[in-house]
Amino acid sequence: MRLAKKIGSLIVALTMGFGFTTNAFALGELKGETITAIVNPVGPPFAFVVDNVSMPQGIDVDLILELQRRLGFKLKEDRIYLDALGDGMQRVYDGRADIMGGGISYTVARTSEYDFSPIYYESSLALLYSTRHNPDITSVKDIKGKTIGMQQGATSAHYADRYGAKTVLFNNVILAYFQVAMGRMDGIIFDRPEVADFARVMPSLELSVTDDVFGSDECQFALLLTKDSKYRKAIALTMEEMFMDGTIDAIKAKWHAQ
Repeated sequence: MRLAKKIGSLIVALTMGFGFTTNAFALGELKGETITAIVNPVGPPFAFVVDNVSMPQGIDVDLILELQRRLGFKLKEDRIYLDALGDGMQRVYDGRADIMGGGISYTVARTSEYDFSPIYYESSLALLYSTRHNPDITSVKDIKGKTIGMQQGATSAHYADRYGAKTVLFNNVILAYFQVAMGRMDGIIFDRPEVADFARVMPSLELSVTDDVFGSDECQFALLLTKDSKYRKAIALTMEEMFMDGTIDAIKAKWHAQ
């Protein structure tokens, strides 16, 4: 319900502010435009690579491709590029990329430098830990004095400080998972969908995720756009249609993110 209200509020603001209705954006509205799209390969369900680095998969990839299908724009070099979170956000900030996905959190602070699509998914943070090396951990409150990894540039670093942990920054979350499994870090605080999925598909690493819910404000996911993007209106209203016709729910269900 909270997500639906946010989406509705955004669409109302857009239609009132720009003086048009959703019917103004028909199929092919951005035909002739070429958009540079990137994703941070943060892992399932948002964006990840299996066999081909030029063909990432996940929710955010499918969202971008569906927007392309409906709006008619071309993708630069007919592909979606990969980039790390910090580098990718810098490219969007500089105008060298138009849209970025890959588990990007909407925050009020970021709106001073970026635009966003409507929020399409809400979750929370979670603590990933090794049951072999840290069997005493049952919640985030148990990390006092432990070494906890946080992603460089993430909005959630203050949670490690709040609970008295020693913070270690990382750029590659996949490598961070294995550092936890090997006992080189006691845990990482990261978006629940990604860490829960990794722990589920890699049982041999003996990783687990705490059940406590925290950090919901840092886990409102949207596509990142250049500030004052000329594509923002079309993307927002097209995503409204995708919500209404069930496309976004179908994409999330495809990647087990209900």
